[in-house]
Amino acid sequence: MKTLHLVVTENCELCEKGLNTISLLNRFFKIDTVQVEDGFQEYLLRVPVLLNENTVLDEGILSKSTILKNYLFS
Repeated sequence: MKTLHLVVTENCELCEKGLNTISLLNRFFKIDTVQVEDGFQEYLLRVPVLLNENTVLDEGILSKSTILKNYLFS
């Protein structure tokens, strides 16, 4: 199963909403939540950010359709 990384930061309401939005994707992907402080500082002002390796699938207000579209065409 493919692993996607969700970059988040503490006390981030948008991150929590994003995690809820992508919860249905758990059927297709393993979602690994990582903190921006753990080597993802470049995304500090863009969280939440969903990554497939080094490719950004979506950021900010996450959308399942945008994520799937970007995954399929990346």
